[in-house]
Amino acid sequence: MKTNPLILQSKIGILILILVIGTVACDRRKKTGHGSLIRFEKLVFTISPASLSDSIHLNHNNLVPFFRIFNEEVIRIGPDSLPGYAGQLERFIGDSLIWRVYTEVDKSAGLYQESCRKIDDALGRWATLTGNKRPDNLITFISGFNQSFITLPGCLGIGVDNYLGSQSPFYRGLDIPIYIRKNMNPDNLPADAVRAWLYSELPGPAPDGGFLDRMIYEGKVYYIASKLLPKLSDEKLFHYTEEQLNWCHVQEKAMWKYLAEQKILFSTERLSIRKFIEEAPFTRDFGNESPGRVGVWIGYRIVSSYVKATGMNLKDLIGITSAKEILSGSKYHP
Repeated sequence: MKTNPLILQSKIGILILILVIGTVACDRRKKTGHGSLIRFEKLVFTISPASLSDSIHLNHNNLVPFFRIFNEEVIRIGPDSLPGYAGQLERFIGDSLIWRVYTEVDKSAGLYQESCRKIDDALGRWATLTGNKRPDNLITFISGFNQSFITLPGCLGIGVDNYLGSQSPFYRGLDIPIYIRKNMNPDNLPADAVRAWLYSELPGPAPDGGFLDRMIYEGKVYYIASKLLPKLSDEKLFHYTEEQLNWCHVQEKAMWKYLAEQKILFSTERLSIRKFIEEAPFTRDFGNESPGRVGVWIGYRIVSSYVKATGMNLKDLIGITSAKEILSGSKYHP
């Protein structure tokens, strides 16, 4: 059987999504400590396409909003109310590559279960430290390599086919760049999932905001994630190697000076923002030895300095949306 072009149409989408993962639990539902872990991919691949919609609506009513997004925006076969829906779904699950992916995911369920336990613990801390609601359900799914996360009120969806391991032959076959593939490991799942939830919860910078606004916003997300996952190393948090992280510390002063002198800090030019913030094999302005996303790392350092200088807790930090206020109060001088 030929590979369905559906799985190829968005392979580059996973490179920039961080929104930006794993799978697990028992066959259908398992309590993880606070919320429930639901293996949606198990439902999709074990219930007949003709019966899946009725089963979701009758037996898994809490999955209905997620089911709609999955059908219409992830695998893009349209609403389950369409007359030809069952046939479209059968095409998806009958694709030979997708079936092999499901087999791989099912075989590694225990590994993903441990990752989801860490995610659940972290989101429990989120609720405790901030008073904000945590998702009731973690829902794992297979996206056709199209999407890593879905965030909806009460649930966090995790696209497990994007965390099969950096050496997965599926990724090589899709020509995903090496610098992206190296991050597609199950042990990166907790940090990525927690950040996905935070992106959905924290008010983002204004659309017309500049580099400083985006840098501080990303820094807040990464700083809060580090507190929700206290045992996570900075290497895992940023997807950096030890050498890359050391490079950032050694070059921190020089990078900050460059951003200030070149008037990048307050730039609103989209390209300037992207090259310091978005995923890349390195940061062009700082040479091939630099890691990508150094603007995010500097933002994290500024937010860390701000919290240290002010003694602010996470709940109050979330409410500070002024990047200039955070920069000024941080007394950041690398």
